[in-house]
Amino acid sequence: MKPFSTVARTLALAVLAGGLLTAAPHQAQASTAGFRGVNWADARDNFVNGVLYVSGLSASDTHASAAATADQIVGQLSSIAGANTVRMPINEPTVAGYWDTYTGAIDAALGKGRVILAYWAYSGGKPASTAGFQQMWDKVVGRYGSNPNAYFEVINEPYSYGASDLNNFYDAWLTRYPQVPRARVVLDGTGYAQNVPAVGGDHRLDGTLLAAHDYSFFAGYESETEWANHIGGYIGGYADRTIVTEWGGPMGPGSKNGVHYDKIDYSIPSGSFFADYVRGVSAKLRSLGVGSVYWPGLRDGDWYSLTTRTGTQLSLVNPTGLTRLQYAWGIGTGGGTYVRIVNAATGLYVDGMGRASSGSTAGQATGDASRPEQQWTVENTGNRVRIKNRATGLYLDGAGRTAAGAAATQYGDSGSANQQWSVVTDADNVRIKNAATGEFLDGAGRTTSGADVGQYGDSGSANQRWRIVAAG
Repeated sequence: MKPFSTVARTLALAVLAGGLLTAAPHQAQASTAGFRGVNWADARDNFVNGVLYVSGLSASDTHASAAATADQIVGQLSSIAGANTVRMPINEPTVAGYWDTYTGAIDAALGKGRVILAYWAYSGGKPASTAGFQQMWDKVVGRYGSNPNAYFEVINEPYSYGASDLNNFYDAWLTRYPQVPRARVVLDGTGYAQNVPAVGGDHRLDGTLLAAHDYSFFAGYESETEWANHIGGYIGGYADRTIVTEWGGPMGPGSKNGVHYDKIDYSIPSGSFFADYVRGVSAKLRSLGVGSVYWPGLRDGDWYSLTTRTGTQLSLVNPTGLTRLQYAWGIGTGGGTYVRIVNAATGLYVDGMGRASSGSTAGQATGDASRPEQQWTVENTGNRVRIKNRATGLYLDGAGRTAAGAAATQYGDSGSANQQWSVVTDADNVRIKNAATGEFLDGAGRTTSGADVGQYGDSGSANQRWRIVAAG
């Protein structure tokens, strides 16, 4: 993972520039769905010009103490999340100067499941020295090349290489280490691991695993469908060989670009662009049968971290985030179905009011979680959504009403733009805009329970801010 500021500076360059088969070289993978992983990372991120200390380890550790820490941390990542894979960083200084200690942690992790050893270049998207890079991998492969649980990610986010140079670089690595089964070699796509087909299409690299990364700051979508298509485009036709070795969203409260976000409920569709991203990506990975490694399972101080650490004791930060991660892994149903929509100004909830006739208005009512009239499903349709009432079975509809203050209505399924809404994040709230009328759903300051929900042009007021919350 790159800090947001680094990504913003270099993304343009990047754009330009359960059961695996135990396979002989050049044999393709059957599926990667068996990879259920999390990253274990340095609190400084893994782009460190020096020794890497994954969270919980330090310079004072020994082989034995590192092994004891890894036994606790990796064991809890397994018991809390259901992970069977941990991705751990390496670089030249770590292997040269901390290897005796770090192998204690790696050995303990290998005793519990798969370990992906991923190389991080400090800067520039490539090794500072080819000789140093080779010396590092010689040592790593010498120790773990024959371990069936050890996987080798040759370079993380190789954004400085063009496709041809990167594939030559990978081919040279495979030629240097022919003893490593290709089924245990992981090759990132070009850029920030964003273009898998550019690597997968080179037949010199057949039989290897491929890696993709995706984050919400790689694009600006506000739709689960668009995010699903985004990661699908990165993977292309190589789902059977691809692992998404990094993807993740905020698990705890935090700030981005000066905007504060509360803890996000990922069981809720369209609650924020973060929810759209996590839900869209997880659904796509599940549908493709692509294994993934969440960023991060543990990284001290990272609001994306799935767990927090006190000593060697881990605590889950966000159960709904874990639910979506496990959904990506093919486990569970992914969370709830129904939501409620509450106005930031009036405090009232959008309510079908039991009005089952097409063309009846939608109301606002005092919150009552037991009322199916206040429960809605959010259906993704392209880059917009449709919002359907649980009780009436009707869709929220702009009805072509462009006059300021006109009521939002409910109609049976028409498939028209009047029933399509854009949901745009506004910190912990959203704004809901009709595709046909261009008007925003608006509480209109109507605080009487049963009052109509209005539509207005863009006012920027709290009346146009809504919070989508779980129905239960």
